[in-house]
Amino acid sequence: MGSGRDKRKKLAKRAGKESEGPSGASKTDRKTDKNAAKLERRAAKASAGDDIDAILASIKLLDAKRTEVEMRVDCEKPSPRCNCSWTATLKQKPETIVLFGGEVVDGEGRTTTFGDLFLYDAARNKWTEVLAPNAPPPRSAHQAVAHGSYLYVFGGEFTSPSQERFHHYRDLWRFDLEANAWEQLPNRGGPSARSGHRMVAHPKGKSLLLFGGFYDTGNEIRYYNDVWELALETMTWKHRAGGGGGSGTQAVGPSPRSASHVAAHGDALFVYGGYCKYAGDGFGEDGDVEKGVTHSDLWRLDLKTWRWEKQKKKGLAPGPRAGATSSVHLAKKRAVLFGGVVDHEVRKGEVIISEFFSDAYSMSLEDGRWFPVTLYADKSDKKGVVPGSSDVGGFAEAERVARGESVNQNFNVRDSATRAAIKIQAHYRGYQVRKAFKLYKVGGQVSELLYSPGSGEAAPKTAPRPRGRMNASIATRGNLLYLYGGAVEMGDAEVALDDVWVLELTARPKWRLVAELSAAAAAAAGGGHAES
Repeated sequence: MGSGRDKRKKLAKRAGKESEGPSGASKTDRKTDKNAAKLERRAAKASAGDDIDAILASIKLLDAKRTEVEMRVDCEKPSPRCNCSWTATLKQKPETIVLFGGEVVDGEGRTTTFGDLFLYDAARNKWTEVLAPNAPPPRSAHQAVAHGSYLYVFGGEFTSPSQERFHHYRDLWRFDLEANAWEQLPNRGGPSARSGHRMVAHPKGKSLLLFGGFYDTGNEIRYYNDVWELALETMTWKHRAGGGGGSGTQAVGPSPRSASHVAAHGDALFVYGGYCKYAGDGFGEDGDVEKGVTHSDLWRLDLKTWRWEKQKKKGLAPGPRAGATSSVHLAKKRAVLFGGVVDHEVRKGEVIISEFFSDAYSMSLEDGRWFPVTLYADKSDKKGVVPGSSDVGGFAEAERVARGESVNQNFNVRDSATRAAIKIQAHYRGYQVRKAFKLYKVGGQVSELLYSPGSGEAAPKTAPRPRGRMNASIATRGNLLYLYGGAVEMGDAEVALDDVWVLELTARPKWRLVAELSAAAAAAAGGGHAES
């Protein structure tokens, strides 16, 4: 490495281009200029989005200037985002839900990761932004749990704007809900750096339970199936079950995964579903492409023996889906799952149709039985709408969308040429279609989709509900489930949402829109926010 540089220096000396002995002052000046140039290059890299260390250092420098808490009462609601934490506090009054972090991808594919914190007054539909010193750095896909008068936050990830680099955290933080102050806690011997994990409060003790997650730097990826317990009195971690990660699996227990649904009740921890990726097999055209697996199995961990037991699927469970979210409804001893997405490959895999779900399911925490959440529009609606009974969805609907016979906001077509063909087919007939042949072609040939007349029928009306989405945030207070944000796909772009909905978890469940999409989010999402 150094030999080439030495040769160049020797040649420069012989040619008289390098002085024999520069003065100390000149050396200091050159060193200062060199350091300044280095800082400028690093700042340029940070702004270009490929230097995470520089970005985080800059954020830390700005945060250090804040010395006291600032409360922005009745502020604007948070900007559109997904993968944030949305945690109901334990106090009855005020009815607060804490939003922290999250991320958004703009129309040009650049990611912004948030580190802001908002207090949502559910009773008043009002927001307060809390700007406190010593705050955690920005993150998404972390976990937050309310216990006592504190909010505990562990892990998560920071994505560079270019989405080329990732930083996973293994830090532990505590937010004082009364003093509105952050504190970083010691985290020796605890879980490794990760995001996409799940964390809940132990139902019978002063501790938190953590399961799974993943670690992905872009060069390597690891998924976890380990269980950790954090004792809140001593702030010490203890490894309870499962492996540390990698591709191997236990003889008994859930396989490594992230984004699972976790709930604790009595002496048991339930884990349902989740997602993982693994490397391709190296064969064929797609041999180097990573493959994804969406799980739909249910496991029960005995919190006395720390042994896993696989549960049989009972009742009407949701189908496999990624990006769904869940919350525990303590009053009815059940977990409620909402939304998610599944990809349908139609036309022999040439087109991918993404179906975004707007349905909800509940699972009993006593026997693991699933029930669809039947929705009612109003008091005169005596029957209600059961998910899957009259909803238009599934592979058959994906094929209708691909043929241009149906327009459904919960389905997204990823192939741009196919989207163009469907758009023409849905809006033009006769001569206009023949004229359009000259403008839109698929692979050099006119798409067969243009020949299929659309039905022109609108989707059947159902009880009001949010539009389908992935990576939303839900939290339960009493018999009300609050939904915030999430994301949909419009073509090849991901669009973040910022609407707020409430699901009444009573004998006659129904959704209520509390806060509409902002104008920018509504425009980016195609102008719609709900099914009705």
